[in-house]
Amino acid sequence: MIELLVVIAIIGILGSIAYPSFQSHMIKARRGEAQTELIKAQLKQTSLHILNPAYSDDEAEIGLVNSDYYTFSVISAGTTTYSMQAVAKVGTTQNNDTGCTTLNINQDSAHTNEDCW
Repeated sequence: MIELLVVIAIIGILGSIAYPSFQSHMIKARRGEAQTELIKAQLKQTSLHILNPAYSDDEAEIGLVNSDYYTFSVISAGTTTYSMQAVAKVGTTQNNDTGCTTLNINQDSAHTNEDCW
């Protein structure tokens, strides 16, 4: 019986050490997914701009669909410039991504926070 208690204690200790690391990796992975979606939308913006005089401000047209962890939007779109962003949803673990809860990208691939990219 004591052996079982020792094993359960060891599993509990290992779990308490591993869980924060797991959460950190999941936050980074979800941030990477948001970056991928913004880059895909950027490619779509470029292809649409070839056929139209202005960039699109329609999220659906450029393939920006909200996920469980991020809200995507076009901040501005004009004839020569655009800006898009992904914002971590409040109440999700992604909102704990310190300093990287908002990801922005524009027509020149400029990012607002290089440490997050």
